[in-house]
Amino acid sequence: MTRALKSERWRALSRAPVFHGGTDMIDFSRLGRETPEERAARDAERVQAEIAADTTRRNEWSKKTIIAQLTEDVELRSTHSGDHVATLRCSGPDGEFTASYWLPPHKPKACEVLSHYLREGATVVLKGYWKNREWNDRTGQRRATAEFQAQYVATAKEAG
Repeated sequence: MTRALKSERWRALSRAPVFHGGTDMIDFSRLGRETPEERAARDAERVQAEIAADTTRRNEWSKKTIIAQLTEDVELRSTHSGDHVATLRCSGPDGEFTASYWLPPHKPKACEVLSHYLREGATVVLKGYWKNREWNDRTGQRRATAEFQAQYVATAKEAG
């Protein structure tokens, strides 16, 4: 656990309400009776619940499915916050487009898998939505593009 995460956790605990008297008392005796195995099982259950919620959320967001062919190898990069993003340049039924895929934080090996399997010429299945971006280039011209925000990426064989 990083120092920043520990200090944030400490601040959250120090702001926690303290209950006195009546039925609102906190039962600290339970903490002493919980074994490390029970704690590990509870933590594993919480992680599985977060993964299930994340999967459900991604399925809700995935409104469009596109089968496309990669025109270049997948490009992986990291943001300043440590998130990993894969950029896929594709050719699909509507022409060429760029797709972005934010890698799930609970899948640390996803970067290696994407870079190994998603090579130029591979057929991929993308589920997600279109996002329009606008900006001014260096000359001051207004530019716009539509980018596909992928919530799910798989090879055609894998999605089969």
